[in-house]
Order: sequence, then structure tokens, then C-alpha cells
Amino acid sequence: MMLMCILIFFWLWSLPLLLVMTILMAPAAWCVLALTTSLSIYLQWRHHGRIFVRHPIRQWLSRIPWHEWFPCNVLRFDKNSVVAVHPHGLLCCGAVAGIHLVPGSETVLCVAPVLFYVPVIGWLLRLIGCIPARLAEMRVALQRGHTLLVVPGGVPELVLAETGDDRHRFLRHGFLRLARDMQVPVFTVFVRGECSLFHIPKGPCLQRRVWWSWRLNVPLVVPVFLGWYGTWLPKRVPLCLLWKKIEDIDKYDDMLRSLMNPKL
Repeated sequence: MMLMCILIFFWLWSLPLLLVMTILMAPAAWCVLALTTSLSIYLQWRHHGRIFVRHPIRQWLSRIPWHEWFPCNVLRFDKNSVVAVHPHGLLCCGAVAGIHLVPGSETVLCVAPVLFYVPVIGWLLRLIGCIPARLAEMRVALQRGHTLLVVPGGVPELVLAETGDDRHRFLRHGFLRLARDMQVPVFTVFVRGECSLFHIPKGPCLQRRVWWSWRLNVPLVVPVFLGWYGTWLPKRVPLCLLWKKIEDIDKYDDMLRSLMNPKL
């Protein structure tokens, strides 16, 4: 089972290398790339608005005990709610391994819209219960009674992950306004240890890079991610998922700060 986890992680991280190889190969490779990209765009158009929460591929992936790699605890939430996970880290391992890809989970995970146009990966994301992090599609998911799993920090918090401090946040509250409009409960989750899973070399002008990453939606970091024994696998660092139900949305930040208290 652990070997399967390692193979899947390596497959995911090998995609950028495959893209580079495609660029350097014969012109025929460009035709293949154009074909797969067109197919991906067509599939996204054809299945726009569809949400898959029980697809066989997701059920198969959920049987893999991802949480045992770190290890981390597993959380389950009631339907028709918003679950916000902090911090983002590099791969949102706490949100994916501890909440989304666990047996019986039917959460809908919001991810960067651009990922849906990556050949193969874009279609796979649909099948494992992901949707673009756009307000309209998030609203539809809540209207259909799903549990919406969001990582509000997004790309800016990916940049902040180079500090190794889980408590660094990039403030975003759009999901709270959505929850208020839809009148659904809100849960906050703090993943202690998320930013320790990879070593990212620190760069200069951190706050400026965070701001520009937010504006461009591109992580401005040194592209070196050292995980388990220097590989692209996340380190086997124990993760602890702490959560609270938010009774008063206006006090969300205070409730989250209480979870970040290292004494807990």
C-alpha cells in the first residue's frame, strides 16, 4: 500500500518533467499536446457544472490510506456546509489526505481553475470531486447540498509556506460571505505541520512576492521543493487537524487564532 502511495506521488510530480520533454521532442509531440489540450477543454465545456462525488476513481483513491503516510487524523463533516482549511502549504496535504480522499467522504474540493485545463489532470480532478474555485460554481455546489472544502489562502499562502510557519496566513473572507448568503454552517480546520512537509528555499522580499502572487495567481517562489529524503514526496511529518464550528462568522479570525495556539 505504501508503494502505491509512492508511485502515485511520483507520477503527479513527474508531469512537469513530461511537459519539458514534450517541448523538446519532435514536432509530432506538439500535435499530441494540442490534441490532448483540445480534448481537455472540450471535456470541461461538456461537463461544465457537473459535480462528481461518488465516481469509481474517487472511491478507489479513497481506499488508499493516504493519512497513514504522515500520519494524520481524519475528519468528516455534515453535508451542506463550508469547511475552510488553513494553511495551504505546498500540496494541501492535510485537506486532501485528512478530509477529501478518505472512505465515505463526499466533500467537494475547490482548486485553482487553471488546473482544469491541464491535459489528463484537469479531467481527473473532476472525477475525484474537485471544482474550480469560482464563486458561481461554489454556490451551485452548496445549492445541491454538498460540503464545500476550501483552502482560502491559495497561491499567496503557498509562497508563505517557505517560512515553515503554519500560522502565517493570507486573509481572504469571500467564502464567509458565501456561507452567510447561503445560510450554511462554517467549520474551520487548522493543519498543524502542513508547512513542514517540504523545504522551500527562502527568497527575498517575501511580502512583495506574496502580493504579486496574489495579483498574478502564480507562486513566486524558488522552484525547489525538498520533501522526504530530498524527493518530491511530502516528508513523513505527523499532521494534526484541529477544527471548530464557527457559531458567529464575524468572529472567524478569533476562532482560527485560538486553534493556532501552540499550547493546544
